[in-house]
Amino acid sequence: MFFNKWVVLLVDDEPDVLQMSKLVMKKFEVFGLPVKIYTADSKAAALSLINDNFDVASNLAVAFVDVVMETDSAGLELCEHIRKDLGNQLSQLYIRTGQAGLFNESDVIDKYDINGFFTKVETTQGKLYSLVKSSIRQYLSFGMSLSAINLLNGLIYAEDRDMILEVVRDLGGYNIGLEDIPRWLFIDDNVLFEDEVDAAKGQTIRDELMALDGVNLHPGGDKYVVGKDGFQMIHITEKPGQSATTYLFKTQFQPPEFIVKTMHNVIVSIGRSWQKAG
Repeated sequence: MFFNKWVVLLVDDEPDVLQMSKLVMKKFEVFGLPVKIYTADSKAAALSLINDNFDVASNLAVAFVDVVMETDSAGLELCEHIRKDLGNQLSQLYIRTGQAGLFNESDVIDKYDINGFFTKVETTQGKLYSLVKSSIRQYLSFGMSLSAINLLNGLIYAEDRDMILEVVRDLGGYNIGLEDIPRWLFIDDNVLFEDEVDAAKGQTIRDELMALDGVNLHPGGDKYVVGKDGFQMIHITEKPGQSATTYLFKTQFQPPEFIVKTMHNVIVSIGRSWQKAG
């Protein structure tokens, strides 16, 4: 959820295709954030980016991959490496080939677990926009769901509050590389990880957002509030079996409704687990 851009990788051995694609995509935005385009003219160059570039290695949302480059199947081998060797099921992969007649589309989709197969003629500006936008939506939803499942699974096995703190550290603690995206987690008005975050600043912002109405998330008073400067808050009221829990964070875009509802469920589970472990 803490994105400031969407990473797109173009892999093709034709310079004109790369240049035209970059030109077409340079003004694309999804959820108000721009795409950042990386290019590679071979399987080897793409592997180098995936192995050595943090953006591509960690945040690759979409890739458009040519097939015939160093070899007749270089692009397919690249997709197989991403899916099988790296275990990356999250990035959205598309084959974009000028020699579609060499391959059976359904066989390629099934064998290499790609998201789509297109000819270069088919991938017009409109088609690219549609693919990029829908793919990033899928990437965000899938990634958020996976993160939520992993966190909820951790809470199930957390036997005490110290274990809960370890499970939720990525949400409310200090994270290397995310210093410009502050976040705070409050339980019963106490700031968790107060030795890692600016607790006073978080309390001030929380008080400001609590004074706003926001969007109702639950009949019991839970709400989602968007404030100024990108700060947002999901607040869970105290209930039987549920500690009052607030998640305060800053993003450069407003998450879609599905993400807000998923986060609401996660924060509810944290509050319930915390009270149960007390």
